[in-house]
This record gives sequence, C-alpha cells and structure tokens, in this order.
Amino acid sequence: MLLLALRKQKELTNESEAHLAARMQHRTARADSQSDTQQVVRQVTPSRPINKRGSFVLQLSLALLLAVFARPSAVRADDIQERFTDAMEAVQAERLNTARAMLRELLADYPTLYRARLELARVDYLTRNFDAAEAQVTEVLNDPDLPPSVKTNLTAFLAQIRDDRRTFEKKHRWSGQVYGGAMYDSNVNFGVARDIVEIGGLNFQVLPGSKPKEDGAAVIDAGALHTYNPGWSFEAGEDSGFVVWQSQFNAYYRRYFEETDYNLGVATLRTGPAWVVPEKWSASIGLQLDQLWLGDERLALFTTLNPNVTWDVTNQTQLSAGFVITERNYRKDEDDGRDGRLYRGNLGFSTIYQRGILGLQGGIGYANFDGDDNRFSYTGPEGFLGGTWNAWERGSLYTSVGYRKFKFKAPEPLFPEARDDDEYRLIVGARHIFAQTWMVRGEWIYTNNKSNIALYDFDRNQISLGLAKNW
Repeated sequence: MLLLALRKQKELTNESEAHLAARMQHRTARADSQSDTQQVVRQVTPSRPINKRGSFVLQLSLALLLAVFARPSAVRADDIQERFTDAMEAVQAERLNTARAMLRELLADYPTLYRARLELARVDYLTRNFDAAEAQVTEVLNDPDLPPSVKTNLTAFLAQIRDDRRTFEKKHRWSGQVYGGAMYDSNVNFGVARDIVEIGGLNFQVLPGSKPKEDGAAVIDAGALHTYNPGWSFEAGEDSGFVVWQSQFNAYYRRYFEETDYNLGVATLRTGPAWVVPEKWSASIGLQLDQLWLGDERLALFTTLNPNVTWDVTNQTQLSAGFVITERNYRKDEDDGRDGRLYRGNLGFSTIYQRGILGLQGGIGYANFDGDDNRFSYTGPEGFLGGTWNAWERGSLYTSVGYRKFKFKAPEPLFPEARDDDEYRLIVGARHIFAQTWMVRGEWIYTNNKSNIALYDFDRNQISLGLAKNW
C-alpha cells in the first residue's frame, strides 16, 4: 500500500508537470507552430512592401518624372540635391522618422518637388501612416501635367496603400485549429520498470499497480485565437509600432480506452496586450488560466502571468526572453502541499536557413517552485533544441530534444534524501498539409526520467497520429 500511495503522489505531480511544462518544447518542435504575435505581424504587415533600401521614384521612370519638376536655379538645385541625398541616406539606414522630418522640411521650402513628396509617401507607407501616404500621392496625381506612364504607376501605388490600410485597420481577426487523433501510451501511470526498489536501505517488492500500464487513447485538441486591433500606434526611436489585444482559448482532452483513471483534460484561457514593431521587436504580457482534470475529476487551477519579448536580429533570426509566474491551486485537501508558486525564466532563439527550408530553435531556462510542503518544492535548469525541415512540397519533419532538472528541497517520507531527478524528452514528428487548410500529423514523444530514488525512475513512449483543420 505504501508504494501505491507514493505512486499516486508521483502521478499527480508528473501528469500536470509533463503536460504544462513541456508546452514550450513541444510547440516549438512542431513544424506548424508559430507564435501568436508572429501571426499578428504577418496579418497586419503590408503584403507587398516597398524596399526600404531602394528608391520608389526610380521605379516610376525618373526621366518622365523630371519632366514635371520645377526647374530651380543652380544654387537652389545644389541645396535641393544635398538635402534630398541626406534624406535618402536616412531612409536607406532605416532612420525613417529622421527621414520624414527632413523630407517635410524640404517640401516646406520646395512644395513642387515631387521627388521629395513621393519619397515622403513611401516613408509614411512603411511606417503605416496610410492616410498621410495617400495624401502625398494624391497631391502628385492631381497635377494635370503628369505623364501617363507615371500616373499609371502612382495609381497602382495608391491602390496598394488603400488595400493595405483596409488590412491593417481590420478590428477583429480570428484563427484556430481543431485536432483529433489516436495515441498509444506505453506508461500511462509513470510506473516503475523494475520488480524491486530500495527504500531506507531495505528492498521492497513493486506492486503490480506500480508497474507501467500501457493503453491507447483518443485525443482532441481545439483552440481559437482572437486579435483585436484598437488602431493604436506608437513611436519607438526611428520606428513605428502598433498595439493589439490577443485572447486565446484551448481545450485538450485525452481519454484512455481502459485506464480511465488517467484521463487528462486541460482548458486554457489567455488574454493580454502585445506591442509590435514589425521587423524589429515585439513584446506581450498574458494572463493565463489552466484548469486541469485527471481521471475526469478536477485536479488543479493554475494562474499564470507571462511577460515576453522577441527581437528580430535579422530577417532569419529571432531572440526571445520571457518570465513566468504561476500560482498552483490543487482542489483536494490532501493535495494542499502541492499548492505553491512557480517562477521560471527563459531565453530562446529561432533561425531559418536555405530560404526557409531548414529551421533551428532552442532555449534555456531556470525554474523555482515554492510549494506549501517543501518535499514538493524544487529548482533546476531546463533547455531544449529543435529543428524543422520542409522535406517535400507541403510536408515537414521536425524534432526536438529537451532536458529538465528537478532538485527537490526536502525528502519524501521514509526516504533519507530529497529527490534529484533528470528528465530527458525527445520529440520526432511529421506533418503534411493538403487541401490548403487540412493537415495530417504523426508524432513520437519519448520521456526518460532518472532519479536518485528508484521509485521515481520511469520511461514513456507516446505515439500519436491525427488530423487537424486550420481556420
């Protein structure tokens, strides 16, 4: 009975830890994953951006455009050219706010200088000041002497401005995914794969109920993301950004065919603001609630505050940093010792190679859980490294390896020392997209937990196959 009681304590801790703490590694490993903030950036960023380092005027045919310029004196021409060149250097260096100020000053002195007006329109467009960009282009188009070919190009640019403004100003955006599949689990109960364990210097027989139990399960995973765009913008140095509010709901349920005491359910609600400066950085802070069920009974409610920031180092590489504070509240009085607060900090990176064919992701972190009972409190580092490969058309392979350390602060009853666990996790999967929004995904997750106390050693294989629908 002792081993059965200790095993039940282990199941409660491991199941909630395994599902929630592995989310970062699992989501990053999956080839179809993208951060919610990255989705927002993609949705509201102009779909056909004008190159910051090129000149829009040159695309229009400079010779024709010069035909409608006022012909200044030689002195004025030198002044115009010098100031215009300085403004263009600022644009090429992506100092857009500086370039805007210089072009406005130039136009205040030379209102008919269409080169400057169109470059100002381009700067306004790149900083998502679409009304100002439209006004500048419209003023040039209103010139009756504008050559037809220039007018055609400017009309196309004006249409692009209006199209992207409609996209950017859209208040509400919805997206989501529904997944259904089957899973094989080699160790539903985190059982000990041995017959004898040592406790306090004595050998004890492992009861059948404490040995690994295998079973199949049906899995459903559904989620929806809502993004609200209030139309707020802000200046960040030489760049412009915008604010959105994101809310997300996810529901996960795993039902075993025979071992129903281990059915797992997780309902997640998350909401909070995000600040985005496209191609530079983004930051968010989310309040998250996770309601857990084990064996179809309410297990615990986790409340989390999660600030996060991501920097676009290059067009291919991102760095991120985040912090998590989670308040854990277990429902049953007998689990009160597990109540407590988790602190976790993490750093991560992601990069792509070969024009997006290959991807590499990784992260490190450190966790400190302060439980009401010190035998449930722990500290330890963690990390993961993963990769993706777009191996065929609309198909990808992905993998990730992860490690977590659990150094508990007080011993379990009857054990002379506190637990010291090392958990290793391997994820390997493949996906294929068909009919644009449908995806089939297969996945293998292997978990191996090594402990200084033999009762807590276990390994586990989870193999799943399912179908997902994106919307």
